[in-house]
Amino acid sequence: MLTASTSLSAPASHNSAISSKFCWRRRLALVAMGLSLAVGNFVTMVVPALANETVDHLSDGVYVFGESPEPGQFGVTYLVMEVNGSAVKGGFYQPASSFDCFHGNAAAAELSLTVVDSYAQTEYPFALALESNAVASQETIAAEWVPTGFHVIDEVSQTDHDVLQACGF
Repeated sequence: MLTASTSLSAPASHNSAISSKFCWRRRLALVAMGLSLAVGNFVTMVVPALANETVDHLSDGVYVFGESPEPGQFGVTYLVMEVNGSAVKGGFYQPASSFDCFHGNAAAAELSLTVVDSYAQTEYPFALALESNAVASQETIAAEWVPTGFHVIDEVSQTDHDVLQACGF
């Protein structure tokens, strides 16, 4: 909106040009604000839907993940788990080092775990986000859930079996 001092200092034709410029800016601002509200509402609707999504893409079985895509690397943390429904059990380990067992469930795109410290035998809660990576084949597109910061290891090693056995699974 133009003030009295602006209209006094500029000719009338200049005022209408300024008024027209401000009118377009105001319209663009209103359109932008409307779009941001619409997108914000869409995101508000989509995010809770994703948060409530259960992880049903993990079939029952044994899974191995590593901070490195290569198995058996010293100084690298690996996660081995057995899935039974939404229940998960397994352990975190580093080759030639200690390991910690865990149990919990997979839901809402995360692993909600209770980790058991192997030395102190104390338990603590731990949540690990899962990322969905689409895997395409000629027949279907399936989602593969991978813990954030980890890579899928296709082969279950003897160490993986030993960790599962030591964790009582």
